[in-house]
Order: sequence, then C-alpha cells, then structure tokens
Amino acid sequence: MILIKRKLFFKGYVEVTIKGIQAEQMIHELSVQRIPFYNLKRVNRHELIVMMKYRDALLLRTIRKKYGLKITYQKRGGVPHFYSQRKRWAPLILSTFVAICLLFVLSNMIWKVEITGGSKETRYEVELLLSELGLQKGNFIQQSGNLSIVELEIMNKIKNVSYVGIERQGSSYYINIQENKEHQQNPDKNPSNLIASKAGIIQNIYVTRGRPMVRVNDFVKEGDVLVTGFLADEGDVYTYSEGTVIAEVWYNIKATIDLNKERLKLVDQPAEKYTFSIGKWEFFGGQPSSNSRLLFEEERPLYFLKWELPFTIHKKYYYEEETVTESFDDEALIIQTISEQLKRRLGQSIEIDYYKILHEEKDNDKVNIELFVKLIEDISEEKMLTEEDMKKEEDENDNEN
Repeated sequence: MILIKRKLFFKGYVEVTIKGIQAEQMIHELSVQRIPFYNLKRVNRHELIVMMKYRDALLLRTIRKKYGLKITYQKRGGVPHFYSQRKRWAPLILSTFVAICLLFVLSNMIWKVEITGGSKETRYEVELLLSELGLQKGNFIQQSGNLSIVELEIMNKIKNVSYVGIERQGSSYYINIQENKEHQQNPDKNPSNLIASKAGIIQNIYVTRGRPMVRVNDFVKEGDVLVTGFLADEGDVYTYSEGTVIAEVWYNIKATIDLNKERLKLVDQPAEKYTFSIGKWEFFGGQPSSNSRLLFEEERPLYFLKWELPFTIHKKYYYEEETVTESFDDEALIIQTISEQLKRRLGQSIEIDYYKILHEEKDNDKVNIELFVKLIEDISEEKMLTEEDMKKEEDENDNEN
C-alpha cells in the first residue's frame, strides 16, 4: 500500500468506500471502462474499499447511479489534494515566509553604533566620518565595508586619533578610540644623543626632548652631536633625545636614464562588479575584459540573527590598463626622474633645493648624466649613550665651567 501511495503521490489518491447490493458489478464496470483502481478490499458482503486516482474518483458519481450504490470518500492524499487545501495552509506558509524574510533583513541591519574613548569633540568627528563610510544606525551591514579599512580611514582623516578598535557583535558595533598624547615622556627609555648621519649645513632644528648642540647655518660632519641627552642645567640628568634636524646635503650623482620608458597607465575610475557566492561557488560575476586588472575585492557576508550564512556578496574593483610609451627629452623631466630615484633611496621627505649638470651624454634612447644635487633632508640619527659617553659629557661640561 505504501508503494501505491508513493506511485500516486503526484497525481493524488483517495480511498473510496462502496456500499450496496451491486458493489461487485460496479467494480466490474470500472474494469470494462478501464478506470484503474488499487488495493481492493472487502469489508462485508455489500461493502468494498478501493483506492483510486484523485481525478478518476470523480467518475464514480455517474456510475453509482446506474447501480444504486452509495459511495463515500475516505482518506485523501497527494499533491492535488494538498493543493486543494491551500486556503488552509497558504496563509500559514506565507506568513512564515514573510517572517523569515523580515528577520533576515533585520539581521543584516545596523541597530547600534557606540563610540567610547576620546573627547566629546573627537567622538563627534568620528561619528560624522562613520556616517560617510556607511557605518551608521539603520544602514545595512554590507554598506559599512571592511572594518580594517574603516579604522585606517578614521586614523588618516582625524589627526588627533592615534588608535581605533572596531568590534562587531551581531547587529551592534562598538568603536573604541584613543587620542594622541603629544610630547609623551618615556622614563624607561635609555639615554641617547642625536648625531649627524652625514655632513651638511643646518637649515632648521626642531627638538622635542634633549638639549640642542648646534645652530642654524652651522656646518656639521658625520658623527657630530646635534642634540644631547645630557641636561647639565637640571643637575646632570640624562634623558633620551627626540627631534628633527634639517640640513642641506650635497650629492654627486651618476645615472643612466631611459628616454623612452614603457609603463602601465590606469584609468581614473575603476569598474565595479558584484558577484554572489554560496560557499565556494560564485555566480553572476561575468568575465572582465582581458585588459582589466583586479585591484581590490570586498567580501560582505549575509547574516541570519547572530549566525553568518554561507552566502557572500563580493564587490570587485577593476582597472583598465594599457601600455603607454613616454619620451623624456626635457631637462626638468630628467630631474624629476632623478628626484623619484632619490626619494625611493633616501625617503619621501627629501627635497631638491639646487642641482647642476656636470656632464651629459646621449646614447640612442638613453642618456648618461652626472650632476651635483643639493638636498634638504633630516640628517639626525639616534645613538644610545654608554657609560663612557656619559663620563666624557660630564668632563666636557666641567671644563666649560
């Protein structure tokens, strides 16, 4: 019987009770008309039970009148019967579906953003910036983007913030900030001096801790003490030295520069593409063009209540790139190339103050060049004080007195 119900599940089935003197003649009539029936059972002499397809059972109403029988529909099942009862179950199914969808939407919204630490003014600035970045109450969680990037944006755009920690708990975000403490002293740090890392002429001195030993326009050699940690005026106290000493430094540079150089040029606006993934399978992405390069990808998972679902929205940024050939035939562009090379070698804070080309020789698409360059750069370098250095400092101070 179970096998018959499985067979008739999609077409539907019903158990029919046939009562009357000519019940057997009616069964014969069904066979003659080739109306299928299953699982025929006799209850008593004038009562039979038979299982039929849901659609065929409707034909019994006309046949029973011919034989004067009484039929009763008992157990019903299968898809057609379930569909016929839709007025009973549809509202429950629909309301359950709507409730799940509503819970899903609410689970992916931000309901609380709490900022702690720092001053009231700084917290207000952070709150405004978070609103610009999409991290505010009422927005979807996926709009806020990567939390590490949000932390970097806050530290880069609000100068007096030295630390940002963002923690997500369900649909709530807790942001802890710490402000800068200028001139913070570190009593555990060993005494030190600032010495000249190379020879030059002092242009500017900015000392936050220690005692300056040179003045503007002084010429210093490599290894000379610029700022000392020996504070004689405070009773022979030693401390560590902090500060910046800007000087002009001369370099003799020999370089070979390509007049024609190939590089990759990126368009101004990146193309954004969204994809959807279930586990490891990704859909609806489309194929980027052959000249596109993936620059950055953000992953934004979906949530239900406090659980992270295996469904993720991916936002990908692509740049179209092309090969461009640039020609360098101007002295200013050659100096710009030299400046870029020096910044890569000495740091981005250097500045070219003066240059003089001593020798220039062109060879096809290359130029061999020799020049003097005067740079403005920080020449200070920290050197820890030993006991011997401290004793020497004290002796020199006694001789001066």
